[in-house]
Amino acid sequence: MRPPLPLTSFRVERPRNTAIPLLVSSPHSGRNYPSEFLGSAALPFHELQQSEDRFVDRLFETAPDFGATLICAAFPRVWCDVNRDWREVDAGMFDPKPPEDEVLLTAKVRAGFGVIPRYVSHGRQIYGQSLHPSEIKARLETAWLPYHEALAALLSEMHARFGYAVLLETHSMPKLPYTRPCDIVLGDVHGKSCNPDITELVEALLENRGYSIRRNTPYAGGYITQYYGRPEQNMHALQVEICRSLYLNSATLQPGGRV
Repeated sequence: MRPPLPLTSFRVERPRNTAIPLLVSSPHSGRNYPSEFLGSAALPFHELQQSEDRFVDRLFETAPDFGATLICAAFPRVWCDVNRDWREVDAGMFDPKPPEDEVLLTAKVRAGFGVIPRYVSHGRQIYGQSLHPSEIKARLETAWLPYHEALAALLSEMHARFGYAVLLETHSMPKLPYTRPCDIVLGDVHGKSCNPDITELVEALLENRGYSIRRNTPYAGGYITQYYGRPEQNMHALQVEICRSLYLNSATLQPGGRV
């Protein structure tokens, strides 16, 4: 039996050196699966793990040594996806259905990847039965709301201290089917979530380390990047998608690669 989800559903690592206005967020690397969720899921544990941005939190665990702040979700994305609007609910998953004014139907919801996902990937359905709508409230209050409250507070604190803040929103991705290899995709919502100078600086730093970079294709930035990126207010958000083959053994889901 796995331990239940702790009351603190994320962790924050404060700067261990001179602080800088950089917040690194890893919302999809959580590996603490609530036991009641595992009991209700129709998929085996290994398949549920496929949805994780597995070990992305470990890739950035030294960020506080350089003055950045790190926030990482403890709960798994497949249980609650904080990179969605809280209203991105697939009403068809619930019986009875939630009120219409609490539902935001988007392309992600239609694809089965709302704030409470229907699928892991490739049409593999997580649940074999309908969920009670009380699950929505419980997961939002346990996971979504605390994570966003912390994210907003940390960014506000940085902005007040330094006059600006930068959010690095970190994720992982499968190998992309392009002729030209791509190690990392930077997403700034096509220039809307981040000052172009910051995006260009990050791109140059990564290319100098030998990584191949794309911008905004196919990942331009999810909900967190879009919501918190407000360059006109000196709040910048840049999404970073790292190819899993660089650091992860896809068969064992254990670290292994060249990062």
